[in-house]
Amino acid sequence: MKNIQGDYRGASAPDTIQYQDSRHALFGRLMLVVILVSLVLAGCAGEAEPVPTSSPMPAGKYDSLKIETTLTAAERKAIFESAWQQVNELFYDPSFGGKDWQAIGEAYRKKLATVQDDTAFWFQLLNPMLFELGVSHIGALPAELSNQLSVESFANGSLGMDVRLLDGVPVVTRVLAGSPAEQAGLRTGYVITAIDGMMQADFAANNFNMPPYNERHKRARAVVGMRSAFYGEVGAEVVIEYLDASNQVQQARMQFAPRRDLSCGELDPALPQFCAELEVRRLDNGIGYLRLSGFLEPVLEGMLQAIEDQDDAPALIIDLRGNLGGVFPVRKAIASQLVGEPRLFMRYMGRDGALEAYLDPVSNPYPGEVMILVDETSVSSSEEFTGSLQAMGRATVIGVQTPGNCLVMTLESLPGEAILMVPYRQSVTPNGRVLEDNGVVPDFEVELDRGQLLQGFDAQLEAAIEYATKQMKK
Repeated sequence: MKNIQGDYRGASAPDTIQYQDSRHALFGRLMLVVILVSLVLAGCAGEAEPVPTSSPMPAGKYDSLKIETTLTAAERKAIFESAWQQVNELFYDPSFGGKDWQAIGEAYRKKLATVQDDTAFWFQLLNPMLFELGVSHIGALPAELSNQLSVESFANGSLGMDVRLLDGVPVVTRVLAGSPAEQAGLRTGYVITAIDGMMQADFAANNFNMPPYNERHKRARAVVGMRSAFYGEVGAEVVIEYLDASNQVQQARMQFAPRRDLSCGELDPALPQFCAELEVRRLDNGIGYLRLSGFLEPVLEGMLQAIEDQDDAPALIIDLRGNLGGVFPVRKAIASQLVGEPRLFMRYMGRDGALEAYLDPVSNPYPGEVMILVDETSVSSSEEFTGSLQAMGRATVIGVQTPGNCLVMTLESLPGEAILMVPYRQSVTPNGRVLEDNGVVPDFEVELDRGQLLQGFDAQLEAAIEYATKQMKK
């Protein structure tokens, strides 16, 4: 999820590369909602899944995406043609990555007459056609779904825990002290088997296949539904079933508690406030630790203040594991505070050539070592932020390779107030690395391990602390 504004040099003027301009101001207020719904909650199951457009939606599949049928055949055709044409004109790569976009359009156009309902049209025909290009930040949403919200970014309550897929099972990787999860007996290393009766397979069945089609993205998508289930309205109850350290089946009933370290801001008066978490603390030897859940406006001031307050820290660990992305001004401002010079931050490639974004000069940048923690759930803006600082030699990256969900998109209108997302620029780091599908490769590859987590040992964080300690002794 990215938005670009700021200091540019290259093919286009600054105001041409942002989420909306005068052509689609109508959709500005839906920007964050749409992106979070389609890019964060959407799932991926490896290779694109062929679903016959003439058959009904498989039972239990994409239940959360079913919509009422209101479109006529002529209206579906108008939406289809508009989507195909706009991608044809706006997609960042005129060669479409070697794919024959004309032939793809013809093939799906022939299937259009067999579609009998709107759910099949959107999720068995139109979006699968778009996904043939195999890239992130592309998709279409009907007006009926444009008001759905990302639970993690809008909920005011949390269980205070997180989960990752380790050796094929969803393992608890973080439990906040004093949280409902800790009070109920949950610990790192425990395996989540069900949430309100829904197992991992049930959550996965409601994930919508979406590129990039790589194993890292597949692993992250396998637990995205479970992660979302850890957030909700304060006071609401949820039942978690899990395996403890002895692999004994346990059950805990919890209520969502107010989220900690939360900063919220208004996107639109008609929508709830959107929020991001910022955790700030000092570790052993005075090392600073910042955990950021999203590069969103509400946390910018707090993040910059935290960096300034930790100016005396010999090293700074920035934890971006699970970071959902954000907007360009936020990631740029934070990077500027760490670098201090107007260096090349990112190169954005499009049909009209390269557009270069530069950091701002800062009089008092942070002077110490910088380590960044990432994993397969660090996407979009977090990948740009990390990849750029790594390329500059300003940060050491620790964790596992990110999924490469990293393109710049625009929102365009479709007939019937539907929305089309089209990637129209490709993010390239200062040293020439294309982030889409490739992601960020850590300087030190460190996997989490269930056995270590059961002992309260976060191998990725401990590796960062160890590296910082060694650098401090030099």
